[in-house]
Amino acid sequence: MKDKPTRQELEIQISELKRQNATLKSIANGFHENENEPFDSFNKKNLQNVSIAPTASIFNNMGDSIFVKDAQSRLLLVNNAFCELFNLSRTEIIGKTLAENVPADERESFLKIDKAVIAEGIENINEETLTINNVTKIISTRKSRFIDSNGKKFLVGAIRDITEKKNAERALKENENRYRKLNATKDKLLSIIAHDLRSPFNNIIGLSSLLQKRSDSFEDKQSEKYIDIINATAKETLVLLDNLLNWAKSQTGELTIKLEKTTLPSTIEQVISLENKLAATKEIILNYSSFDKIELYTDQNILKIVLRNLISNAIKFTNYGGNINVKSVQKGDLVEVSIEDDGVGMSKKTVEKLFDIYTTKTLLGTANEVGTGLGLALSKEFINKLGGEIMVTSEVGKGSIFTILLPLKMSSAESKVQ
Repeated sequence: MKDKPTRQELEIQISELKRQNATLKSIANGFHENENEPFDSFNKKNLQNVSIAPTASIFNNMGDSIFVKDAQSRLLLVNNAFCELFNLSRTEIIGKTLAENVPADERESFLKIDKAVIAEGIENINEETLTINNVTKIISTRKSRFIDSNGKKFLVGAIRDITEKKNAERALKENENRYRKLNATKDKLLSIIAHDLRSPFNNIIGLSSLLQKRSDSFEDKQSEKYIDIINATAKETLVLLDNLLNWAKSQTGELTIKLEKTTLPSTIEQVISLENKLAATKEIILNYSSFDKIELYTDQNILKIVLRNLISNAIKFTNYGGNINVKSVQKGDLVEVSIEDDGVGMSKKTVEKLFDIYTTKTLLGTANEVGTGLGLALSKEFINKLGGEIMVTSEVGKGSIFTILLPLKMSSAESKVQ
């Protein structure tokens, strides 16, 4: 049980109550022509003459909304800021709780706090919402109790509109999250440049050095094989650099969509022609079949980037002597392109994180090819910008199927939104 207050503590409390009572009387007198008029008998005429007293002038020039209530939460005194907050005159405020002016949940909350402060005398500082005329504000309230010389209890409170402050804090937090993500993007980019680009260049240097040392002793066929590997590695590095540049443009909003009439089979065949050399180094057969001459309005360069990334990824995870089948078909107002391989496949957990550059883990290919995880993440982002979607189905040991769905015609409005 709490110890009883000491005499000194009681004297301090009494002194504070007397001070609060004197302050209240001073404020109340400023609102009345007749200072002897009882406190709780205010009338409309008195409330209209608030400017006659210096105390009232100070009271009304306070930025916060100030109010005094009786034990039943009925308003006895308010300043001008309080009237402005509720958009009501004093004659419409005095003697009321204003509970009917706010939603039920807010009403229940503030009346409950009023009752607790009056009963227990414990000051309450709270942040809450205040909805007036369908406009919700965030307010900070401070309520305390005082007792006059007759033992009558009153509630004194102050309301401060902190909506702008809270909105600013929210905006600051959103900006902080955005800058944190941009910083993570920058760190990922630097990591890729610092580490992942070293490996393909080391391949080029190592193989070219080997050719220089043994060129006289190699048969033409074997020399040609090394040259093909150098060529494929160089192209793979170029694709990676292109991905980095395009991803950076995408992240900074510099990437623009340029719609043009595109013949899909011709576009796919161009990409396959570029990727055939890479597939040949692993003796992979790269097939393409299309039953329709499909034409669509899209950004051809971006589509090529996506196709190169998906086909390169299929080659990377397909075993020597494997097969990759690329198909395209028109389905109503959509075109479907699928890249199917018989490679190592993926688990469900891997598929779920496949397109997220921040969480995906890069894996070595079947020939120990390195990667960054950037190509697939970039492909998904680009397909979304083209108004389409990308999906994948896979099973460990049974290969993967990447499917792209694109609209035959993307509106100019959609392209501007991207």
